[in-house]
Amino acid sequence: MSNGDTKILIIEDDQFLLNIYATAFEKDGFKVVTSENGEDGLEQIRKNKPDIILLDIMLPGETNGLDLLEEKSKDRDIAKIPVMILSNLEDDKTISEGLKLGANGYFIKSQSTPDDVVRNIKTIIK
Repeated sequence: MSNGDTKILIIEDDQFLLNIYATAFEKDGFKVVTSENGEDGLEQIRKNKPDIILLDIMLPGETNGLDLLEEKSKDRDIAKIPVMILSNLEDDKTISEGLKLGANGYFIKSQSTPDDVVRNIKTIIK
């Protein structure tokens, strides 16, 4: 699968970060779909069936990232889509909760550059 065939959904409420990550993935040839909250994010997963999801935990509205992971795991059509968390939350409890709910990995925003994240995502989807 070449990057050009790979669709990533980025769910991030910080518009500035969302644009930075979307640009980084587009530059690398990914098809990028974006969402700024959990409810819409879940809808975008069902509608677009991305190859991978980059998910923030702290999201506005009723559904945060952990809620979204839980809902996603109950839907057989989308349950197997890999998810990487990208969050400012770096406490062990949140990280282990995210992994327990099905995330494939966890990036801490302050410790990861967009290039790091793109590089890591590319190795996961190979």
